[in-house]
Amino acid sequence: MIRVRRGSWAIVISIAAAMLVAIAGVPFLTPATYGARFYPAIQRVATTMSNQVALPLFDVTWMSVVVIAMITVIMMVRRARRGRRLRALLNGLAGTAAVASLLYLWFVLAWGYNYRRAGVEAGLRGFDATRTTPAAVRSLAERAVAEVNSRYAPAHAQGFPTIDAVPPALVHSLDAVVAELGGARAPVPARPKTPLTAPYMRAVGVSGMLAPFYLETYLNPDLTGPERPYVLAHEWAHLAGFAPEEDASFVGVLVALGADEASRYSAWLFLVSETASRLQPVTRDLVLAPLADGPRDDLRAIAARQAFRIPWLDRASWVAYDRAIKSQGATAGVAGYGRVIELLLGSGRLDREPS
Repeated sequence: MIRVRRGSWAIVISIAAAMLVAIAGVPFLTPATYGARFYPAIQRVATTMSNQVALPLFDVTWMSVVVIAMITVIMMVRRARRGRRLRALLNGLAGTAAVASLLYLWFVLAWGYNYRRAGVEAGLRGFDATRTTPAAVRSLAERAVAEVNSRYAPAHAQGFPTIDAVPPALVHSLDAVVAELGGARAPVPARPKTPLTAPYMRAVGVSGMLAPFYLETYLNPDLTGPERPYVLAHEWAHLAGFAPEEDASFVGVLVALGADEASRYSAWLFLVSETASRLQPVTRDLVLAPLADGPRDDLRAIAARQAFRIPWLDRASWVAYDRAIKSQGATAGVAGYGRVIELLLGSGRLDREPS
């Protein structure tokens, strides 16, 4: 007869629960209910709590888990030397699987289930994908160039937020955009933090991230001033429950455009790069030719920041991230970043923005 310890039941249940959630989702939560009630409540509590602490809690947590795992491995090796090899190995593997399962459940309930919600496109009235044509992309690129040329001076005169600032204009715009898109409630804005993994962000070219578990916002400390408002708006869009990258980019642009002059310049500067990357080389050169020296210098500064990327680590990081978010239901993966242009053109949303 096989005897099962009480602790073993906890391990079995946690692993089984994680497998069930990964395959079938949370039994008592539909994605719609999660987005309308469950997640907003968790976000307000988690972000309010994490805002009280200067430390990047997610980094501290995963680093602590790694240290504990290393200690566990050392203990397994010591026990194996005493002749209890199989038992030590099985106990170690079971414990590791249980911890991983609990962390996965924490991730899904606190954030990851947002990937299973309907995308922002489903809530855009009159969305028409056929509006995205080469001519429309070129027209948007030309407008973006004109916008940054005219907004450069007032944006730089106003100045850009510091890396840890919570700009009130951006907060108000976030509230308005979330309400416009049918959000249940505006999120509590996370105070931007510099992660302990900042050197890694520099090496892989990551501008910012939503840190799960405690729902924090991390920004790359190397971001240039003109980048910060849009990047922060993008990460706050994730915080509002817009999980896919294309959705967060779309919402981030709208939020930045609805804020102050510095934020609007930041959004249009992002769109200069995003639209230019979609054009053929000859067309791109023609469209960018009227770009003034000021915005051109800002783009050069961004390129200089990104030059510190380590190519092989950058590629490996994006492959891993692509697989991770696809496993949660984000079908476009990292390719979704480029779909922001389709969402902006298809929705006609930029037609409402004053030039």
